[in-house]
Amino acid sequence: MQSIFSYFKSFKSDKNNLFVTKPTNFIYVAVSPIHGRGVFAQKNIRSGTIFEECPVIKMKLQEMTVRKHMLLNYYAFMIDEEHEYTGIALGYGSLYNHADEHNAVYYYDNDKELMIFEAIQPIAMHQEITINYLGSNDSGHTIENWINKPEV
Repeated sequence: MQSIFSYFKSFKSDKNNLFVTKPTNFIYVAVSPIHGRGVFAQKNIRSGTIFEECPVIKMKLQEMTVRKHMLLNYYAFMIDEEHEYTGIALGYGSLYNHADEHNAVYYYDNDKELMIFEAIQPIAMHQEITINYLGSNDSGHTIENWINKPEV
């Protein structure tokens, strides 16, 4: 049986697709007044600042929905609706809480397979960073209406 280490030693990468992410000193995780844990600003973050880039574990939507109530479903992002791919953002990516009036947005960089988190307004030190789970184009729509919508 081949060990995981020997697999990675023999792994051949296209060096044009190599990328490196590094943790930033902008954020930390703490208990959230919104829900469970959340991500907070470790220092003031200016609007337009990319404060986290997360590698993503990409999988077919069908694989995630085999068990409808699987815990990981609550932490997945839809990253490619056309080809039905979803993903789990590593780093702090899957710990951001939802707010209809959010202070950050996220988007998926398909080439690098990274989830990018960016401030859309100034975020004060120790303020919770929130995103809109429905995507950046859904301001004004509430998550409750989306969760409670009838299935087709």
